Amino acid sequence: LLEHWADWLDEKVDEFGVRHGPEVRQYATGSEILVLGRPRRLVVTALTDGRKRSRFHLTDEVLGLELAATDLFDPRPTLEKYLRRLARADLDERVTFWSEAIGLTPGKVIVGERTSRWGSCSRRGTLSFCYRLVMAPPRVIDSIVAHEICHLAHLDHSRRFYALLDAACPWHREAGDWLKANQEDLIL
Repeated sequence: LLEHWADWLDEKVDEFGVRHGPEVRQYATGSEILVLGRPRRLVVTALTDGRKRSRFHLTDEVLGLELAATDLFDPRPTLEKYLRRLARADLDERVTFWSEAIGLTPGKVIVGERTSRWGSCSRRGTLSFCYRLVMAPPRVIDSIVAHEICHLAHLDHSRRFYALLDAACPWHREAGDWLKANQEDLIL
């Protein structure tokens, strides 16, 4: 069967550009990464003698990673761990703010990896967010959080839902456009 369809398969693989899989970004000193919508230059250094835990330093211009010698050649796992921790703290604050502003409170908040959506709301009132949102600008993050909190009242995309979202976060459409245009920059 594969031999019979080999030419067609080759054509489709080329058409979708998936012959070699997605490009994996490499991170090292000098790489650029978005944190809260701002490009930061990555500075990767070795931990000083005696230290075992990775350390992070975030400034307006730089994200510094102090890593164990074994992690210096591939800082991605440690970088992801840092972004997850930062996302958890940032999203918790934003959920608290928007819950009070809109007057709806979720039962639980989960921050993890989401492959198809930036956020979701379950019937039980659990909000789930993709940790990579922390790479987007604050107004974009706010629009996603407000969107999911509005789902606590209307678990659909009805007129009532959009009326609530428009009143709470009038810039949500521009934020959605930004996400569509820049989602490739939010891949680690």
